[in-house]
Amino acid sequence: MTRLLKIAAILSLTCSALQAAGSGSFNPGDGIPKGFSEAGTRAAEFLTIPVGGRGVALGGAYGALADEISAVWWNPAGLGFLTGPQVLLTVSNQPLDVSYTYAAAAAPLAGGKLVLGGLMGVLTMGEQEITTVSQPGGTGATFGSYSMQAGASLAWNFSDRASAGINIKGIHENIAGNSQSTIAFDIGTNYHTTLAGREIRLAFLIRNIGGNLAYGGNGLKIGIDPEDLYPGGNIARQDREGMRRATSFKLPTSFHIGVSYVLRQGRSHAWLAAVEVNENNNMPVSWSVGTELTRKMSDKVTTALRGGWELRGDELGLESSNRLRGLSAGGGIGYDFLLFRGQIDYAWRHWGRLGSRHMFSLGLAF
Repeated sequence: MTRLLKIAAILSLTCSALQAAGSGSFNPGDGIPKGFSEAGTRAAEFLTIPVGGRGVALGGAYGALADEISAVWWNPAGLGFLTGPQVLLTVSNQPLDVSYTYAAAAAPLAGGKLVLGGLMGVLTMGEQEITTVSQPGGTGATFGSYSMQAGASLAWNFSDRASAGINIKGIHENIAGNSQSTIAFDIGTNYHTTLAGREIRLAFLIRNIGGNLAYGGNGLKIGIDPEDLYPGGNIARQDREGMRRATSFKLPTSFHIGVSYVLRQGRSHAWLAAVEVNENNNMPVSWSVGTELTRKMSDKVTTALRGGWELRGDELGLESSNRLRGLSAGGGIGYDFLLFRGQIDYAWRHWGRLGSRHMFSLGLAF
């Protein structure tokens, strides 16, 4: 009886997965079946790589705080805080020699009511050796792969306290000549007011909502023996070609609620804290907490120290230092030049079993 129940559960889950794949879209309200994990079943995972040293150092608790150009990734509604054109460049070295480069630019229009921007991110890796079932040690040939996103951003200030924003992104991935593409959206809001005389912000956002992805291309072609099509026939027939049909996968869609509050405010310093809850479509709910201390050193120089922790439940059995997974720290320095303001931010992040990584980002405000 126990075995029959297990088989029934597996069949039910399989039917649900096939139904979701056939629908061509993801419904966040469906949730994850109890007792099961969908880790490793999403396409375009590179979309989840965070950009901008400030947000990473804060442990990802940045959806409500984002008020400069990196808000393009964290929460497009935060672009409504821009008072002039800004540009961003982030280069992030990921595990296994993977490199991710992200650039963005935005500028306010219509007296600051409207903000328009653009973004582009490219993930690359070195040539990989081709392996097969019969040659698991490698065939001697190699293949290349890359992933990229590019799109436009729009933010609108409804009032001096509320803003909303949206990203429209084209997503493309290529592995050994096989590719997949789709369109995705990020939608966010930001409400800011005061509480006990200090600023408080509240943000709601959803990232990477869009169509499913499935690979196609010449690499999926296979030769078919006519005997397989017409078994038992004695008439000579030429070989045929067929195409494998790749499984479609959902985008890494996530819903976020973030809150930030200024704990202490002075003429030359500020101390704030933030918290964010994250509902993903492939793992349990995760939490992010972060804090930042900024100090104005002079009329031109501002410095910041940051720390945070992203608490995720998608990986079990962590021991020793791996339990620090999600811990982050960093800082930044800004300098007012004659024609623009430059900001350099640094972030260190612990990846658990994958060790730790460093990130630098450069932002320019005109």
